[in-house]
Amino acid sequence: MKNVSLFIARRYNTYTLLISMALILISSLMVGTLIYSGNLSLKIIRDLLFPEQILSNNQQILIVVLMLGYLLIQTTAIYLLFNKLLKSIPKNYKLGIAFLIAFISLGTAGFLIFKNLNQSIGINALNLVLISTGLLSIIFGLLNYIFSKRKITGVNIITSIAVFAITIATCALFVILSVFSGLEKMNIQFFSNVNPDLKISPSKGKTLTDLEVITAKLDKKPQVLSYSKVIEEKVSVEFENKQDIAYIKGIDKNYTNVVKVDTCIVHGSFLSFENPNEILASDGIARRLQMYIDHQHASLLRMPKPGTGLISSENEAFNTALANPVGIFIINDQYDKYIYSPLELTQNLLELPPNSAYSIEIKLQPGLNLNTAKSALQNDLGNSVLVQTRQDLDSTFLKVMNVENLIIYLIFTLVIIIATFNLAGAIIIIILDKKTQIKTMWSFGMRLSQIKRIFFQTGLLITVFSILFGLGLGSALGILQNQFHLVMANAFVAFPFEFTLTNYFTVILTVFCIGGFVSWMVSRKLPV
Repeated sequence: MKNVSLFIARRYNTYTLLISMALILISSLMVGTLIYSGNLSLKIIRDLLFPEQILSNNQQILIVVLMLGYLLIQTTAIYLLFNKLLKSIPKNYKLGIAFLIAFISLGTAGFLIFKNLNQSIGINALNLVLISTGLLSIIFGLLNYIFSKRKITGVNIITSIAVFAITIATCALFVILSVFSGLEKMNIQFFSNVNPDLKISPSKGKTLTDLEVITAKLDKKPQVLSYSKVIEEKVSVEFENKQDIAYIKGIDKNYTNVVKVDTCIVHGSFLSFENPNEILASDGIARRLQMYIDHQHASLLRMPKPGTGLISSENEAFNTALANPVGIFIINDQYDKYIYSPLELTQNLLELPPNSAYSIEIKLQPGLNLNTAKSALQNDLGNSVLVQTRQDLDSTFLKVMNVENLIIYLIFTLVIIIATFNLAGAIIIIILDKKTQIKTMWSFGMRLSQIKRIFFQTGLLITVFSILFGLGLGSALGILQNQFHLVMANAFVAFPFEFTLTNYFTVILTVFCIGGFVSWMVSRKLPV
């Protein structure tokens, strides 16, 4: 009897699941089309209106408005084609026309891409129109075909909505967990590029005392591969009458041997150290100040003079220096307000002697244990300095990332719980629709527990298929994101997508437990 009930549940859901698969396919195509068309149209509009410029907020808003206008116009045009111009054509022929349009459009776009003819703005715009036209034709053709069938009942539609809702919620949970995993990995990698293995800073005050003694000890340690003197302080930056507050980090020539910050440059070049009046600005600083690199326009740096007393003029209050921007870098939001400069420039702004520093950043030999090296160096240098590892410097960030990940997981778990309300409603509708059959099976001697098991297994089947569809859809989106960078975190970096078994198991366990519990609760109530 158990096999019979499972067979009934499977047979009842087969047609419904096929409808759901079609709806999910259409939704996936729609999302992919909007993402692809949006990103490509943004690039085309930017290259056409503002080539090779750092955009202001108003310019970014204008580009987004033009992009949304294009998407609305093209979607409306394809909709009118299938629902107005081709209204009198039979539904089956309409689907064939949709696939014919898609074949011609996508084939032409593929030919242009294969022939490497997509270098100009005009060819890119033509490819955008062709690809989006082909995909939108498939979407509207499938919609017209599916909703023209007479066999679709209200129960089918309600159950399809349940499958669709849980699928989308599953996909969303998997995508957001995978993106957070990718962001965590990317940020750890970025921190490895910008944070040293070890950092020596004074226990009290800002300036390291006995700097020569410390560097002499470091020179004698074979486990120390390289080290760099660093000064970090707040500074006012002005460029073309625009001002911002930043953190200036003065570094010496050895700095790139300690951390690979030079690999984060997206425009321009790294500091040459031949001219002390150079700066390397973050992308955030460059955007806010609309800073550009032409080696002719300099930025004005202001830093309060040390000491006490009355101030009669601005010149007495600040030390100033002119510095040419030579490059722009991107690390993460934490370094969004940073600029790098030669150590000599920060020493001049702070009126410090040449052989002075706030901290020393160290690169160890590969394979050494950071905590062991930290303890040995701390014992050697004494309590007048504080030695920190990379993990110590990143601990706050990693804790914040873990808390954010947990909060996002709980929020999307709540979304899944809400989505399973559709599952509960679908099972109830199925029970009401099969009320006569339930009484018939019960009157023929089928136990009530066996009848309940049919609807419980129906709910489990809906949940399992939704999990499979959701994970498949999420994985496809992840592959597309990693390959084609559909969604960008900023102008240069795409959102990373990290595939991990932990995320798969987390999503499967969460959705299956919630769906199974809802199916069990609802299947207990039978009108017998």
